[in-house]
Amino acid sequence: MKHFRLNYLTKLAMCCAFFAFAFASCSSEDEPDLPTPTISIEGGNTMEVRRGEAIDVTLNLNTQGSNRELVVYRDGGVLEVVPLQAATNSFTYSNQSVPSSALEGQEFEYEFAVFNTQGTSSERVSLTVLTLAYEAITIGGETLYDVEIPEDGIIEDDVRFISGRNYHVGGTMSFASGTTLTIQEGVTIYVASPNGTLSDIVINDGASAEIIGTAQSPVVFTSVNTLDGSEESGDWGVFNIRGTGGTSNSGTYQFIRFEYGNARNFRLQNVGSGTTIDHIQVFKAAGEGIMPTDGTVNMSYLVTTDCESGGFRIGDAYQGRMQFGIAMISRTWGDNSEVDIRETASPVLANFTVIGPGAEASNTSGIRMRANSSGKIYNTIIADFPRRGLRLNDNVNITDLDGATVFAHSFIFNVPSDPYRDDTANGNPFRGFVDGNGEFQNPFFNNVTGFDGNQPILTTIAGIGTNSFIPTSAQSSAFNPNSISGFASAAFVGAIQNAENDWTRGWVKNPDGSVR
Repeated sequence: MKHFRLNYLTKLAMCCAFFAFAFASCSSEDEPDLPTPTISIEGGNTMEVRRGEAIDVTLNLNTQGSNRELVVYRDGGVLEVVPLQAATNSFTYSNQSVPSSALEGQEFEYEFAVFNTQGTSSERVSLTVLTLAYEAITIGGETLYDVEIPEDGIIEDDVRFISGRNYHVGGTMSFASGTTLTIQEGVTIYVASPNGTLSDIVINDGASAEIIGTAQSPVVFTSVNTLDGSEESGDWGVFNIRGTGGTSNSGTYQFIRFEYGNARNFRLQNVGSGTTIDHIQVFKAAGEGIMPTDGTVNMSYLVTTDCESGGFRIGDAYQGRMQFGIAMISRTWGDNSEVDIRETASPVLANFTVIGPGAEASNTSGIRMRANSSGKIYNTIIADFPRRGLRLNDNVNITDLDGATVFAHSFIFNVPSDPYRDDTANGNPFRGFVDGNGEFQNPFFNNVTGFDGNQPILTTIAGIGTNSFIPTSAQSSAFNPNSISGFASAAFVGAIQNAENDWTRGWVKNPDGSVR
């Protein structure tokens, strides 16, 4: 009896299993596979979101009313699974926010997929969230992003300005040690000076900046008043880099134009040789344009245009190298020197072009070496000043080409009064001399061919004159600065070899405000 009961139960179980399988098979055949779901992002695959705010993204869903869940991905992994109502065609996802510490322009990448009730997934769609650190404002019809500045002006976090946006700075920004200011190509920073207090940008000791433009898209610091056409020199303060000397690194500064700033507009204090500075223009500053003091930083491709107290003031114990420089004024503001080397500075300059407002202008002069300075200058042009092309005075010590102070392989012309001005006790040896045999000697190989009475006879370079710093043809030099460590090969006189090699194109402004 027991054996019969077991056989009966076994057969019954097998029967039930068969009918269950048959029923399931019939059910599966009765429910066809759903089409593959699709998902899209309303408004496109990129969105801008203020830092600290939620990321609200609307997703369009197509599962033929069979939604199961939304899967959110970040960094290649699943971030979140969100259940969905079966029939909804649209879903707004807002579970994530941009961190309040995010940098301007910082990107956050997300992916989304929708699954239907059969577990089939759509292809993923991607979303790039671009951080907005600042509020958009409109000035003079231009959309600017208004930079938030602490009341004391001390910036204690990194700051970044990105291509495609321009910025409004309404106060001093003084970057604390350990912070970095990053500015991408093509950005214009409109600086305002509220209540008459000039706004400065200061890169302090231990801070740095990475400001990198291009010839086609320079970075520009200018006056906010350019937006209504009322800009003037002195509208804002200075861009000041404060370093620790030696080989210290305060960052990279390339293809930058500073416009309508105050005196000493591009100010360098004890900046070290680890810092990269090239392709800089200071345009219409209220005083000196470029002023390095102390430090060892080397600079190249420098332009000052219509700076009211001279283009370059080089002072204290600065001992860096500067190559390819242009100092140009189109009128006289005062009895200034366009390049002034002073105190105990000992710079080495090569391939400079220093252009004045014309021989008939009021007093202003080219290069002045003064005090206990000991600068060395090679392959340089000074032209179109009313007087004092090169002025020497005070305690400047001149011996020969190997001495502490040198002006050699250079040209001065179109300076009717004192082209080689002498305020020293031993004359101006740079213009040469007539020896005891009546022979003219030119130990510094400058453009003096002899004397007419007491006046030096000077050769000229075609194409060089007021508002023009490109020679008609290259003027070669017997001296190549690459023999001095840190200088590029440039066996020609002046900052620009010829029109084909004009490195000012696209980013430098002419005195009339047009871009070259």
